[in-house]
Amino acid sequence: METMRPSLDELSTLVHTIEGGGVTAAATRMRLAKSVVSKRLKQLEASLGVSLFRRSGRQLVPTDAGMLAYERARAVLPQVDALIDAVASRDGGLRGPIQVNAPLSFGIRYVSPAVSRFMRLHPELEIRLDLDDRHVDLARQGYDMAIRIGRLDDSGLKSRRIGESPRSLYASPAYLQQHAVPCQPDELSQHEGLAYGNVRSGHIWQFRHRRTGAIRSPGMPSRFVSNSGEVLLDAAIAGLGLAALPTFLADAAVRAGQLREIRLPDWEMAGDAIQAVYLQGLALPARIRAFVDFMAAALAEAPCPSTHA
Repeated sequence: METMRPSLDELSTLVHTIEGGGVTAAATRMRLAKSVVSKRLKQLEASLGVSLFRRSGRQLVPTDAGMLAYERARAVLPQVDALIDAVASRDGGLRGPIQVNAPLSFGIRYVSPAVSRFMRLHPELEIRLDLDDRHVDLARQGYDMAIRIGRLDDSGLKSRRIGESPRSLYASPAYLQQHAVPCQPDELSQHEGLAYGNVRSGHIWQFRHRRTGAIRSPGMPSRFVSNSGEVLLDAAIAGLGLAALPTFLADAAVRAGQLREIRLPDWEMAGDAIQAVYLQGLALPARIRAFVDFMAAALAEAPCPSTHA
């Protein structure tokens, strides 16, 4: 009697189910119906002749056999990806899917155009680009990589610095007609701040002394908070207060006379690193390495962000 062998799809589904914490998360990560995920898991159990999960309330808990299968599958699947990449690259082509997450405003201005150019160069690639200013869980939500701006709080990620996003202080001409232009970081507490809600305010309102390198993070009273840089830009244009914004976001409004950049003598705002991040412990497929290289080169040619190889 011929023994059934597990398929790569079944092994991949097992990995996604355990790393995501259940069938629903695996279905989301793999963009499949939950019924398909459940069917694959049952087929895998039938092929191996063991139970891979036991139910605990509404949760699926891996059995010892399930964890062993997961550990071996997690080690083998990247090698299969590497094999496919090696064979495909012999004719110079890149194939397969890439799931990318990036910040909204930066993604629209820089990542989306780069993705379009990259896909034209490699017509057999399939890319999904999701834009979200929140830091998503790469493992649970099925992303191969993300582009992030600012500090990395997740030590479980590997990163490559591909650029830098300068940041500066802005206000509308109308606001500055009614309030004194600040000259020192300590004077900012006399102003209304427009706060970005996705990170700590001490990081956004951070200044570095040009001569000594001293760091100052003044407390900023903020009666308006948003998790969107675009919304903060609109609020600053409307004269609601001072905003610390990436230069790529504010430059057009400055050129149009809607905002003024405020430069504090002897002080500059700390910029943010632009980083490509991905999960540790997994060999990056050639298509993802090529995309990261392409993004770094694209940022080098961009008018605002500076790049780091």
